[in-house]
Amino acid sequence: MQEAAAGIKNGDIVHTSDAGNFELLKDKGMLLKFTPQGVAAFPDGFKDKAGFYYGMRATLSVIAYNPKVISEKDAPKTWKDLLNPRWSGKMVTAHPGYSGIIMTHVLALVNAYGWDYFRDLAKNKLHIVQSANDPAGVVASGYYKTLKQGNPIKIVYPKEGIPLVVSPVAIAKDAPHPNAAKLFTEFIFSKESQQLLADKEGLYTGHPEVTYPADKPKLKELKLLTADADELEKRNAEIKKRFTELFGA
Repeated sequence: MQEAAAGIKNGDIVHTSDAGNFELLKDKGMLLKFTPQGVAAFPDGFKDKAGFYYGMRATLSVIAYNPKVISEKDAPKTWKDLLNPRWSGKMVTAHPGYSGIIMTHVLALVNAYGWDYFRDLAKNKLHIVQSANDPAGVVASGYYKTLKQGNPIKIVYPKEGIPLVVSPVAIAKDAPHPNAAKLFTEFIFSKESQQLLADKEGLYTGHPEVTYPADKPKLKELKLLTADADELEKRNAEIKKRFTELFGA
């Protein structure tokens, strides 16, 4: 947005984990309408009905714990289990002001439980980091890769619902290399590229032909909590403000 205001047109492709960003850019006329061939069979949550952006990857926002510190029997099983005072000072999460994944996570849980949930959670004095990819955070987006690296992390899929974070891709309207951007977008949404995201990064995709490891739950087997891109944009300032007020960071 700062570059656009200054007349700088360096970006060809936009990719973030906050789907609300794309509604903002679309409303400002800053995206190019383009539909890559590979997205035709994607489910609704992975594509903009107006044809300006599409979900390249998806992440589950789950509970992760260290089995060297907590036994499976004692580990929290639900989001509300995290309100137990026994976890005070022992939890970490990222900030919605920096992380699109956490922006979606917070909105999904606010829609499920209200702000009272986060008010009570804040009493447990969470350690707040910036990015959901921060290794110290041990949050959902990188967990599969972390497991592959042999680090001691176990995952809990709360049965009352799991926030699904879809991260879109769009082409900038003033892209300096529009044809290359279109070709690269076609490549991103090809079966081969989407399978690579699943195999190497442990991510989900909207491509119906992508296969996943046997030990990874299928999206259709889980109760998913979704956040609409338009609502993410409209409530962006509210979420950042309330989270900062509650957690003091």
